[in-house]
Amino acid sequence: MNTYFGLLAEFDGRSELPLDEVAPRFFGLSARTASFRAGAQALPVPAYRAGDSQKSPWLVSAVDLAQYLDVKRAEAREQWKMVNE
Repeated sequence: MNTYFGLLAEFDGRSELPLDEVAPRFFGLSARTASFRAGAQALPVPAYRAGDSQKSPWLVSAVDLAQYLDVKRAEAREQWKMVNE
């Protein structure tokens, strides 16, 4: 299954995902820590605010997150192959 479409299914068809929902599950970060890192652009994927207000929620693109997850999965597969083959 395509990672992007899996994310769309998981997040009810939304292509722009709230960081506070993504960070704990995929980055192992609390929403607060992820917000600080987003402000410094120190997350593994780009984060942005759709509005001009600092109160606008941080968002990440499902496309960017899917690409990040695909790369991590490929790295894990290579490490697994080195140990198990």
